[in-house]
Amino acid sequence: MKFSFKRVTSVALSFAIVLSSLTSAFSAATASAATNIAPSAKISFTFDDGLTSAITQAAPTLAKYGLTGTNYVITGCVGMVTIPNTCQASTKNSYMTWSQITALKNTYGWDIGSHSVTHPLIASSNASAGQPNVLTPAQVTAELTQSKADLSAHGIEATDFSTPYGDYNNSTLAQIAKVYASHRGFADVNANGWPYNDYLINNFQVQGPVTVAQVKAKIDEAITKKTWLVLTFHELMATGASSSNDAYQYATSKLDQIAAYVKTKVTAKLITSTNINNGLVTGSNMFVNGSFNDGISDGWTTSAPSTITADSGNNGSYPDPTNAVKLTSSNKNTYLFSPRVAVETAKSYMFKNFVNVTTLTSGELAFYVDEYDAAGNWISGQYKTAERSAFVENINFMYTPSSALVKSSNLQVIVTANSGITAYLDNSQMFPLDGSNNPTPTVPPVVTPTNLMTNGEFDSGISGGWSTNDIANIKADSANHGATTGATNSISLSNPSANNHHLFSPQLSVTTAKTYSIDAYLNLVSLTAGEVAFYIDEYDAAGNWISGQYKTGVRATSTGDVTMSYTPSSQNVAKSSLQVIVTGNSNIQAYIDNIRWYLTN
Repeated sequence: MKFSFKRVTSVALSFAIVLSSLTSAFSAATASAATNIAPSAKISFTFDDGLTSAITQAAPTLAKYGLTGTNYVITGCVGMVTIPNTCQASTKNSYMTWSQITALKNTYGWDIGSHSVTHPLIASSNASAGQPNVLTPAQVTAELTQSKADLSAHGIEATDFSTPYGDYNNSTLAQIAKVYASHRGFADVNANGWPYNDYLINNFQVQGPVTVAQVKAKIDEAITKKTWLVLTFHELMATGASSSNDAYQYATSKLDQIAAYVKTKVTAKLITSTNINNGLVTGSNMFVNGSFNDGISDGWTTSAPSTITADSGNNGSYPDPTNAVKLTSSNKNTYLFSPRVAVETAKSYMFKNFVNVTTLTSGELAFYVDEYDAAGNWISGQYKTAERSAFVENINFMYTPSSALVKSSNLQVIVTANSGITAYLDNSQMFPLDGSNNPTPTVPPVVTPTNLMTNGEFDSGISGGWSTNDIANIKADSANHGATTGATNSISLSNPSANNHHLFSPQLSVTTAKTYSIDAYLNLVSLTAGEVAFYIDEYDAAGNWISGQYKTGVRATSTGDVTMSYTPSSQNVAKSSLQVIVTGNSNIQAYIDNIRWYLTN
């Protein structure tokens, strides 16, 4: 069996992680019914800028067919009703007053979102447009937070944002995510496939030469593929598009034809009309402390407390971005584990995680679900998805338990080794997708396996049945070279000579038909040749050596668990022991610690 950093799905590491999570009390919030629980055809009418035509043309037209829309308002241009004016978006358009925006929301049932304060490029510069410099992060934040505050001052709690000109990058997207629950692009023209990306909602631009037939084709495609079609309009003109303005104008009569077509599909129950603030997949979180306001606690654990850490630097997402978890790569895979929650075989569940990957040179930030039986034993797992580039997004995916044996599950977030990853995770959620309430579950108790190995942490040195044939080079060490679970004490292994040196464990009683998992933490600091080998000695009932099994050897510097599976060779085997071999002429310096011998079946 080859040496590797131990995969989390192996029995022993799963046990170790479960042990740490046992100390945290589990309590899941009673979940309300989830929304948008399955792929379905949806359509949204969105309008940019807060133009007067939204209330005079668009709203009455959509209302004829029982439809509503979302208007992304430039708050600094509100009330500029005269033409020309000083609005940076366009000086040739008229903009709604606050009373009209309020009526759009309260009378027509529209969603009101933010489109910034002044309509700048928030990620780029354009000297010809009067913006020669890129906005500073503080200026971007001001555009986001002030527009939200302006809307709030008029009784509108905006949760949705669209970037002016569709201009954004990872940095500005991360800033948007701190203030708003969703972001709609403009140049992003792909379909929105379920379960969507909350911070990159794609759209179809309806303007200029776009025909009603083209829009109808998009509607039909959404119905066929069960996707979410988001239409984006700007100025509505009662007399049709005019060359005196620009391509952002569209005829109200065309909108009427589109709305009438949508109404027929809604009536036929082929598509659903939704405002942006109601379009995303939502539900009540089953994870305690999914916003990480209490740090990595309440059942959250990590295998790498030095590189996976609580972060309070405002790197999270709406509605409470202050706290998150910072994930940084190292020379081995590292893991963040959620609390375990009870699941039902017949149900499917949604996982939603806000992720801001600021750097990544290789590898991935992966998401995996561990599954446990009624007794709390790990039995299976599902690799779900991964982020493999620097990006800001909500990673949303569905999970269904693998079999009727699965009674509880947890999420693990994996930072792959040597990936150069720096990332932030926030608002980690899990909720059922059957549309029903999920009662507070009782997680079955974890059956903690018994470590059959005496003094496996070497806190008592080489004693308790442990022995060596070379006390000069295999000896107790208390210089903090051991495993993270108890680093102070370990055993130093070195070999400057030509002979093999050995560390022997106590003899343990074993059963022929059983399988055992053996794990040993090895910190191999240096070597020029050879290996640190692991061998199982087998004895009969009288204690006589009768056979043995070579299991694995470590031949390169590394730090981590060595994992072995062992089954007795024959019915004659009544006892076994572990032998650690430091080969001759290897110039090895290593430290061994935390040796665990578990019965696995």
